[in-house]
Amino acid sequence: MRLAIWLLLLGFLIYSENRLRTVGEERLKPLVKGMNPPDLSIGISRESLINFYETAGREGRETYTNILMRYDLLYPLSYGLFFAYTISLLIRNFRKRFLSILIFLPLIGMLSDFVENAGFILLAYEYPNFDDQLFEIARTAQILKWSMAFASIASILVLLVANGIRLTNRTKS
Repeated sequence: MRLAIWLLLLGFLIYSENRLRTVGEERLKPLVKGMNPPDLSIGISRESLINFYETAGREGRETYTNILMRYDLLYPLSYGLFFAYTISLLIRNFRKRFLSILIFLPLIGMLSDFVENAGFILLAYEYPNFDDQLFEIARTAQILKWSMAFASIASILVLLVANGIRLTNRTKS
């Protein structure tokens, strides 16, 4: 049953990532002349965000916000649940309860992604007016999102190695 849930979450992650990338490339890339969307940066600068919104124009900003609202809701949800469930499966073999805190890394990343998206959506709607405080909130959420994503992946890799070592020691005994 655990494997079935894990495979379903993996399928959801692959579908949402593929769907988001496909929609983004088809609809957004021609409007922004090949620029990367702000949510794919790590710690985007104010100038880079303004440049993206200027280059995108009204149609590009509307397309970008529609992509964030319609498709980028699935992706944070899928990676957040997939990473959290993967970590929960990997820590179940250990008796140390403090390891369960690792489950919160992807969940914090997922929530930060939602905050980042909301910030960039609001900033796009308000453009050319620019709220520096909202930008800083969105940028901070962006940095937190990427930090938690990297920490989640690192945790999964360390737990995989630890489980492998544990399994190897068990078979030697």
